[in-house]
Amino acid sequence: MRVWKCISNQEMFLMPLQPILWIEGGGKGEQESTAVPNVTATLQIRGMEEENFSYQFISDLDGILYMQLEIENKGEEEISHIIVSHMIRDHFLYVPNTLEMNKGTGEFLFQLVRWRIEKLLPNEKARLVCQIKIVRPNIPDTMSLSATYTFQFAGITYGPLQTTEARIIKR
Repeated sequence: MRVWKCISNQEMFLMPLQPILWIEGGGKGEQESTAVPNVTATLQIRGMEEENFSYQFISDLDGILYMQLEIENKGEEEISHIIVSHMIRDHFLYVPNTLEMNKGTGEFLFQLVRWRIEKLLPNEKARLVCQIKIVRPNIPDTMSLSATYTFQFAGITYGPLQTTEARIIKR
């Protein structure tokens, strides 16, 4: 492969932070086309009174919050072996038996929410919702929440990547 020869001639090995897909044309001089994964992952929150999830929530620091993790395959081909993880901060407590998902399996381990999805077809979206309770009222004025995720596409593992952040703002 051309890339390997260039790297080995430099006598050093580069380690990219994100996977790089290198494709050369076939032996007959024709160029192969490859789909590129297009995956979005979000974390959003809302209170008990609100109907819609949001990236920003202003809270009185009492009661229960709903947290939603959503992953969508916007690409042209299937992705597989999707794993989404969120570590619940010490200021919060998971409300037992509230993990609900429309696809895959979810589990709660100590303070970790882990969600596994076998595959997502093109333009398919999966959602996990759980409830968390604020147990320590002395949280910072603004707190960001996010999750990490990995997936496979065409035999290559991508990640860990980070979801969009949601912010809780103290009223």
